[in-house]
Amino acid sequence: MNDGNLKNIKQNSSYFEFIEIDLDAHHEKVRFFEENRDEIYQLDFNYKIFIWCDYAISVFELGRYQEFIKLADELIPTVIKENIYRIRDVDIYTALLFRKGASLYNINKLEEAEYIFSELCKIEKDIIHQKAWIQTMQRILKGNLRYLQAISVLLFILTAVIIAVELLVIRNFYPVFSQHFEMFRIGTFILGIAALVGLELYIRLKSAKMFKTRIK
Repeated sequence: MNDGNLKNIKQNSSYFEFIEIDLDAHHEKVRFFEENRDEIYQLDFNYKIFIWCDYAISVFELGRYQEFIKLADELIPTVIKENIYRIRDVDIYTALLFRKGASLYNINKLEEAEYIFSELCKIEKDIIHQKAWIQTMQRILKGNLRYLQAISVLLFILTAVIIAVELLVIRNFYPVFSQHFEMFRIGTFILGIAALVGLELYIRLKSAKMFKTRIK
């Protein structure tokens, strides 16, 4: 090994230590980065950006979503500016962008997540990106139609109350009304089921229609 190679290894020793960590050892990667942050920032750019991106993905995998969003906001412009395409044989731009969308989804910033997934689907028609986009649209629609879920819950509560009244009062003191209460009970239960099923069906159809319209 010549002096140039030895000098390169010495100057970038943190990089060579980092790549020895197992691929899925996310806790270890994060610990190493945070304990050697100053040395890592002094590395040659290619080595530094490799560790920085790999560290960010490990942060995401550990569920530290707010922290990952900040990292992604720093890394994505750098990746674009420096024309960095792949790290560990992964398209790093889409990997970071997808995880940013997933992080926003997980902290319930659904509109921002939906926008990111829609942009990813325009860049690349990947089935995972498409599923994430549809799932996010469905959650947004569910939130907007939460009052219909509340109505179905109220119908189920009403059904339970009717059953209690029927068992405790009607059958013991007013048996002549038993059939009417039974029909009423069945009706409220069916309406509750219909509201839930109808809401779910509407959300699925609506999100599929929105997806087809916007993916063109």
